[in-house]
Amino acid sequence: MLVTHSGRFHADEVFAISMVLMVEDREITRTRDEEIIKQADIVLDVGAEYNPETLRFDHHQNSFTEERTNGIPYATAGLIWRHYAKRIFNLKGLKGDYEVNFATQWVDDKLIADIDAVDNGLYQEDPRPSVSLLIAMMNESSDEPEKQEIAFNKALEFTHDTLENFINAAIKEAEVLVELEEYAKTVENGILVLDKNLPFKDFIRSHPEIKRVVYPRNEEQFGVYCNSQINHLPERFRGLRDSELNEVSGLKDTIFCHKSGFMAVTLSLESALFLANSN
Repeated sequence: MLVTHSGRFHADEVFAISMVLMVEDREITRTRDEEIIKQADIVLDVGAEYNPETLRFDHHQNSFTEERTNGIPYATAGLIWRHYAKRIFNLKGLKGDYEVNFATQWVDDKLIADIDAVDNGLYQEDPRPSVSLLIAMMNESSDEPEKQEIAFNKALEFTHDTLENFINAAIKEAEVLVELEEYAKTVENGILVLDKNLPFKDFIRSHPEIKRVVYPRNEEQFGVYCNSQINHLPERFRGLRDSELNEVSGLKDTIFCHKSGFMAVTLSLESALFLANSN
């Protein structure tokens, strides 16, 4: 039996439940009854106890002070992710510790840490749209328990699908991590040239020596992608397309350059390299 609190639900425990259900079947009970909580196999976001050995995952008690290296405190979603992520990725076929650790951190950075931050009140004075707000708005506005239970199940379905998408994306990133690290050794003058379209955008953020990437977008087009605003393409190219961009660049097969300069598209590798090397 998995127990979490009754009443209004939050992204914190709903995402945590979705994680658990990815690796094992559990009957879900929503209550604040201490006797039922004591009988539970796993307790999430209630019970005033954190003990992963006995599967107790609450973070509200004063004795709990764990936080990430960036200062974001853990909530139940983060604690469950930390406890179950490896099992989830292994079940989905991602095995290497190096890749699993990367994927685990990727999902935490992209999704889980923000849920924990909101649940711990970090953005109370600066509210903004977030997945936590989306889940909060799924609560039933009436006091009817039956309607609230239906709303909870809808939220659980939503979080499961969302988590699946993030996990699958993380696996794709992790599976090419070693390959991208090999490509990174070939960087010249800040330009990374890929001979196939790999998911590189998150990878290059941790490699400031890579200023721009040239890569095949598809069978007909090549792209230029810039790593951080300081490396955006020259202002003279920005917002131009086709003949206008050809005239300014001196090329013959450009397609366009984004008006912010963060990316451009051409029909040939040579033209993409020319734009990438332009200052």
